[in-house]
Amino acid sequence: MSEATHAHLHHSSPDAAVEVALDALRARGERVTTARRAVLDVLARTHEHLSADQVVADLEKVAPDVHRATVYRTLEMLADLGVLSHLHSTGGATVYHFASSPEGHEHLHAQCRVCGAIIVIPADALAEASVRVSRATGFAIDGPQSTLMGVCAECIASERVRGA
Repeated sequence: MSEATHAHLHHSSPDAAVEVALDALRARGERVTTARRAVLDVLARTHEHLSADQVVADLEKVAPDVHRATVYRTLEMLADLGVLSHLHSTGGATVYHFASSPEGHEHLHAQCRVCGAIIVIPADALAEASVRVSRATGFAIDGPQSTLMGVCAECIASERVRGA
């Protein structure tokens, strides 16, 4: 899936995405601070999956008074609340992304363990597996907070995974 298509799946209006996220914070009794709003704004303006360091670097340009430690705590809290999704990239850094998509644009993410590419997969891709896991173990998979790991089509077709 192209980056332009992936961007469309998330939000065409960054301001609206931030407001939805802030409403989710308020609904959970969380305060809406300048730092939280600034972190959300950085993430809403990209479809990329950003590390905390990338968010800090972006904020240094527009909100230099937001401390690095505040960014880390904010990202963790927003992920815990389900406002953001996160994954541990092949490079080791945790990267963050808005968890929600507009109605009809829901999707999940998979990551190639060879090249690190993030692949968009259909929202219902885990539906059957989720039911089976729940029946077998009582465990409920949180699909939007899950990232499947595997190997992308390009790496499978290339020499990178032959003989592995």
